[in-house]
Amino acid sequence: MYEKLLVYALLYVTGYDTMQMYRNLLDLIVVNNPEDYEIIELRYLFDKEAISYTLEIMNSIDFDKNLFGKELMVALKEIYLEQSDIKEFGNCMYKLWGHFPGKINMEEPFYTLNYADDCLSFGDEKQCRELYEKAFDFYENGE
Repeated sequence: MYEKLLVYALLYVTGYDTMQMYRNLLDLIVVNNPEDYEIIELRYLFDKEAISYTLEIMNSIDFDKNLFGKELMVALKEIYLEQSDIKEFGNCMYKLWGHFPGKINMEEPFYTLNYADDCLSFGDEKQCRELYEKAFDFYENGE
């Protein structure tokens, strides 16, 4: 559940409206972990402070990278399929990549989000889309 909370926090700082999903999941985590005082503390912060603190916590703890990646790629694929402007999507993915914890930002499929939109500067939307779609399917293909 913590990995999904991180996904919502990252999407929020990237510009996507995930605050309600973040709040709902945070409430569920608090109910299921009444002894986790760091998480309980998040409930009493203002939204932006809670998001910042979540990112700070997640940068300092070990979390399941594969579970996080799966959750993130499912969410990104949904956004990708709903968003019609590939250039805007690419800008958001680069911004998202900049918020990843240093321990994962240079690993695939996360690193793809850093460079996939570079193809657009050469007018190659097809390759750009192929790179994103490969990243979205990274965990489905047994990577």
